Amino acid sequence: MTSRERVKRAIHFKGVDHIPHFLPDGKENDLLWLWPTREPDFQSWAVGADELEHRTDAWGTTWTRPVGEQNHGEKTALAISDIARQAEIEFPDANHPRHFEGTREAVSVNNASGNPKYCLGVMPFSSLNEGSHNLLGLDRMFIAYYEDPENLKALIGRLAAAQRDSIRGLHAAGCDGVMGYDDWGLQDRMMVGFDMIEEFFMPHYMENWKLAHDLGMDVWLHSCGYILPLLQRLQAWGLDVIQQDQQENQGLENLDAAVGGKLAFWCPVDVQKAMVNGTVGDIQAYARRMIATLGNHQGGLVSMAYTQPNACGHAPEKTAAMCAAFREFGEYDLGKGVTPMDTSERSDEM
Repeated sequence: MTSRERVKRAIHFKGVDHIPHFLPDGKENDLLWLWPTREPDFQSWAVGADELEHRTDAWGTTWTRPVGEQNHGEKTALAISDIARQAEIEFPDANHPRHFEGTREAVSVNNASGNPKYCLGVMPFSSLNEGSHNLLGLDRMFIAYYEDPENLKALIGRLAAAQRDSIRGLHAAGCDGVMGYDDWGLQDRMMVGFDMIEEFFMPHYMENWKLAHDLGMDVWLHSCGYILPLLQRLQAWGLDVIQQDQQENQGLENLDAAVGGKLAFWCPVDVQKAMVNGTVGDIQAYARRMIATLGNHQGGLVSMAYTQPNACGHAPEKTAAMCAAFREFGEYDLGKGVTPMDTSERSDEM
């Protein structure tokens, strides 16, 4: 079983030898996470007179953060000041063929190897919800739902059309799957009601995800926060894999009851609680429980680690414990699900 086959079989519940891995421990992984290049910022990070760092991205939105921090910052000047004028903004040329050249080369090298990995490409137009409020601001977007829905729908539709070109570009580059980003949850509830998601976004999700499927690719989506009630809808609309960095605010067992065996998960151990407050033993036990729930459907789980551990206060020894636990306990009895394990065993080891 090649790494590519392992990922495909895991996310479609076909039976695998072990959960696929994407871990920063220097050992063999099963997935290539590919990011096409992007249009340059109008202004790179620079310290302003207010002694804060500012960056204006290729869309025209300005971001601000304290000096020395490595996060994305907060929006402080918006590309679209009035939703009624959304048609006037010109999107960056993010789908230009030059942006896919590196991805195409990486896929070619991978495919020529003895153990080709699954190639997951991030769409240059990766967001519909976040893409809209990164241009408008979240408060203005909330207002636009009610006061100017037609222009908001037009903006979302423009982003969705550009996203279809992203899908075609990643297909031409040889990717096995495409990935987008749309957080829909707050800590303990949905960001907006289902009726709004279904009216403003569902038609685009269904059209774009069908396009990816018609081209032979899987669809992966990052969406954090409390989105438990949304997962069944996303799966019905065509989503194959949900990538979540936090699960404790929803509950592993609740996630599994909702979509286990239907929607695959790409997750680290919960980054907000377990990885911050848990002991090494707690983290090991949590990884085992994740495998025994989300991953116990002849597949269903792909491991990963959070990409910015320092920003979340993840100690290196905890990340190491998580990686070791995923690799040790993620072995399967091929075709029969995960090897049964008592998750109380050895929870204080490592």
